[in-house]
Amino acid sequence: MDDIKLYAKSERDIDSLIHTTRLYSNDIGMSFGLEKCSRMVTKRGKVVRTEGIELPEGNIADIEDSYKYLGIPQANGNHEEAARKAATTKYLQRVRQVLRSQLNGKNKIRAINTYALPVIRYPAGVIGWPKEEIEATDIKTRKLLTMHGGFHPKSSTLRLYAKRKEGGRGLVSVSTTVQDETRNIHEYITKMAPTDSVLSEYLRQQKPKKEEEGEEPSWKDRLLHGMYHRQIAEVADIQKSYQWLDKAGLKDSTEALIMAAQEQALSTRSIEAGVYHTKQDPRCRLCKDAPETIQHITAGCKMLAGKAYMERHNKVAGIVYRNICAEYGLEVPRSKWETPPRVVENDRAKILWDFQIQTDKMVVANQPDIVVVDKQKKTAVVIDVAVPNDSNIRKKEHEKLEKYQGLREELERMWRVKVTVVPVVIGALGAVTPKLGEWLQQIPGTTSEISVQKSAVLGTAKILCRTLKLPGLW
Repeated sequence: MDDIKLYAKSERDIDSLIHTTRLYSNDIGMSFGLEKCSRMVTKRGKVVRTEGIELPEGNIADIEDSYKYLGIPQANGNHEEAARKAATTKYLQRVRQVLRSQLNGKNKIRAINTYALPVIRYPAGVIGWPKEEIEATDIKTRKLLTMHGGFHPKSSTLRLYAKRKEGGRGLVSVSTTVQDETRNIHEYITKMAPTDSVLSEYLRQQKPKKEEEGEEPSWKDRLLHGMYHRQIAEVADIQKSYQWLDKAGLKDSTEALIMAAQEQALSTRSIEAGVYHTKQDPRCRLCKDAPETIQHITAGCKMLAGKAYMERHNKVAGIVYRNICAEYGLEVPRSKWETPPRVVENDRAKILWDFQIQTDKMVVANQPDIVVVDKQKKTAVVIDVAVPNDSNIRKKEHEKLEKYQGLREELERMWRVKVTVVPVVIGALGAVTPKLGEWLQQIPGTTSEISVQKSAVLGTAKILCRTLKLPGLW
């Protein structure tokens, strides 16, 4: 420890302590940094000016106004307000610096937690921090996020501070930081008080704090913000449905847009008419047939089905197709925008893309997205992709299996191979069924859940931006 603070009852005693400290420092090979040393003498609460103290190395002058000890301003008075102001200013400066960077959404939040918040964490618990200032700083943080497109103004603030694995953004609030540090210091003082008279006296003088009753509210319980979570709770694998937040590496603006859509925070015509009680026609601006809800825009509008939904569908199917081609050594499409050829083949396998298969017996569903025939193993895999509303993923998965049973039987009879039907179903806002991983493992090559989930989410973000014509950032 090289930062030492000495206390004494008189000017003579403090000078003696300084000389003693200097002798010990010299014995262990340390010396005073005189430019950082200072002395303050007070009598009856008022600072007395002196000429300082002369040492062989030089003079230790009196404190002019205040000094910093371990980074916190101190003097003969209360400088907590100055310390709070300096810490808050530095914190917000670092938040702006992070938000202007090119980091993805997850890493921006992580940078705020590990680069900006320590500025608040360091003095927290040592100096008093009024609740109003803490809340104001959290509000300023959210405003900065909104200004940089990283948080929708009507999104759930509770979800912003929830863990990513639980469907949140993972931001740590200033309020939580101050509370944690204050509690940790208090626990330490309580533990050490029996062996330290100063800490014991401090505890004796402290007023007992009222314990907060009840658990913290959850965004999942909110009427609008939690609607999506309640809808997918029974049909989806919740943990995997939110894994795109942790693994996809999306921009913060894309994360904010998808989460705002899940929380019904985007201003669709149905929301404007039903929630904000405007005179807006609640019907869809494109098809005019159904209420314009997020679910309708992302997977239910007939005007978007021909191009927008098909483009999103083909992006997801394209990921599966490219992985299959790589597995069998076939030519992989050069870009994700390139439409794959109807048939590619080598001595190991044949792959059909959106190919209408002729069968002896009439089959209604004979044009799956992808068919893979392994010539060596004498097997075939029929793959069909769907991106429905998130609450319908389990139902759609079952429909795909039933739909191609007739084709499966015909192919087994005609081609004399073992045929497997594999549905790849991803919710428009990222929900996945518990069996998605098992289905993907039955497809040749290596296709991860997060890759197809990310593709579906990005496709939905594009549809929302185009349809709602969001002004500026929102």
